[in-house]
Amino acid sequence: MKALIIAAGQGRRLNDLTTDLPKPLIQLLGLSLIERVILTAKRAGIHDFVITVGYLGDKIGATLGDGRGLGVRIDYVQNKEWEKGNGASVLRATPLLNENFILLMSDHIFDDRILKGLVDHELGSSVVLAVDRRAPSPGDTKVLEARGKILSIGKDIEESNCIDTGIFLCSPRLLAFAEEAVKEGKTELADVIDKAAENRDAEVFDITRIESYSSRMGKGTTPWWIDIDTREDLRKAEQYLIKKENSLKTLCLLH
Repeated sequence: MKALIIAAGQGRRLNDLTTDLPKPLIQLLGLSLIERVILTAKRAGIHDFVITVGYLGDKIGATLGDGRGLGVRIDYVQNKEWEKGNGASVLRATPLLNENFILLMSDHIFDDRILKGLVDHELGSSVVLAVDRRAPSPGDTKVLEARGKILSIGKDIEESNCIDTGIFLCSPRLLAFAEEAVKEGKTELADVIDKAAENRDAEVFDITRIESYSSRMGKGTTPWWIDIDTREDLRKAEQYLIKKENSLKTLCLLH
């Protein structure tokens, strides 16, 4: 199975860091954001990637190359209209996606258990979106679902009961919805998912139902994900990863 990673945007809320550097290459404890995404997907058994690049995309290609340095294969798609929403970046990758695929964001880091669970999930719709049940924060994409089907999705919907994690399992059918949305001038990824939802063709995968016990940690750990949009998000991600690494070191010493 391939994974499509969207890495085309500028990351304006991190503007002081992205003047000469694309957001996916921002460093987080010795690895770039996009390297963390790729290596997490690799742990879930994915070795074939398509990356849609845009803003300073040549630097992403120069850094990652064909993926051999990470033990994976990478193909690139250029989105010259990168200032549009992520739905347009998904559509650009159509020629390389002729089977079910994983869709990831280059600035969302996450627990590999989420992706492992999603990869094993039976795909009965054009898209399955991994959702979290926590209360939405400003900027989150909210989701309203009932009986596993998405009813509506968007940052400004009034009623919701979960939030979008930016981790998807997709059928190539989703690309038809992307084409339809973009033709209407709706280029956000939420617009594409909403098109599928209108056709009763979009489902949720609830990450809160994933087994919380971690054999590596020797205790319960809730599946986690972090959307990196601001310096504060970077700081929180650093703190979380350091705490997690220290817990693992402590466990190793005890054993």
